[in-house]
Amino acid sequence: ALVSFVYDHYRRRDDLPPRVLLSFALEEEDKAVLAASLAAQAGHRVEIHTPERGELRTLCELAAANAKEKIEKERIANEEADDTLVRLGALLRLETVPDRIESYDISNIGKEHKTCGMIVLKGGKFEKGDYRLFHIRGVAGTDDYASMREALARRFDHLADQTGSFAELPDLILLDGGRTHVATIRALAAERGITVPIFGMVKDDFHKTRALCSDVEEISVAKDKAIYTLLYRIQEEVHRFSIRRMSEAKGRTLRRSSLEDIPGVGQAKAKAILAYFGGLSKVKSADAAALAKAPGVGKALAETIFRHFHKEEAEP
Repeated sequence: ALVSFVYDHYRRRDDLPPRVLLSFALEEEDKAVLAASLAAQAGHRVEIHTPERGELRTLCELAAANAKEKIEKERIANEEADDTLVRLGALLRLETVPDRIESYDISNIGKEHKTCGMIVLKGGKFEKGDYRLFHIRGVAGTDDYASMREALARRFDHLADQTGSFAELPDLILLDGGRTHVATIRALAAERGITVPIFGMVKDDFHKTRALCSDVEEISVAKDKAIYTLLYRIQEEVHRFSIRRMSEAKGRTLRRSSLEDIPGVGQAKAKAILAYFGGLSKVKSADAAALAKAPGVGKALAETIFRHFHKEEAEP
């Protein structure tokens, strides 16, 4: 087992050292197999050595002590996380400990950029590989309730998946919102025949979660510091994720010229037109004759571009 562990650790590295120091002894046969395997991986000779005294022995002992300390810290953190999840489950009167928690937050910049971020905690730890961002497409305006419903409907659709994290029903869903958000999503779950606890995270005047709520009541979390801290971390993480991913989407849209909305104008042609005129404002103010002189435009496309930016003027 130790030989396999050491080999697996070093085979993932691009640069293998010429000498590997171990704090434990290996049988000569095992040492030879390990050295040969690492040498084949590295492309050069690798020595396996267990120092018995001196500075190198001290380094090995220090490495072992650091590893033991890290494991102990992780054990304590895991026990504390488990205890907090147990208390959270008791506070919300859940039938099971909420091992997998999904949290959702709606963000929007204007009417065009509406998104819903989804983050996941597994055993009290953020599972960033399971995070998702839903682009809201079927909701006009800034209706947060309808946007949340669209996002959760699409998430519930994936429960039919055969594999992947989406196929797993969460033990608890937390919404960044109040009773109406909860009522909206509980109704959606009921329509789908899905049974999952759903609660909202109610914020105070400082944008921090002060309570959880169902569709009929609020449940204070102020007296339990561990639960409060956990919910604060969840709230901050889902908000951070949603805002960052939405901003990235907005940035990509801003980098895309409105010229590309015109039939016959692709990314390369839009770039050439903008370079020729020195900016979009000058393109908009140019007449068809001037537009036709731009690289790759021509008379017909110039008329199309001119009409695109002067629709209102042409209307009676």
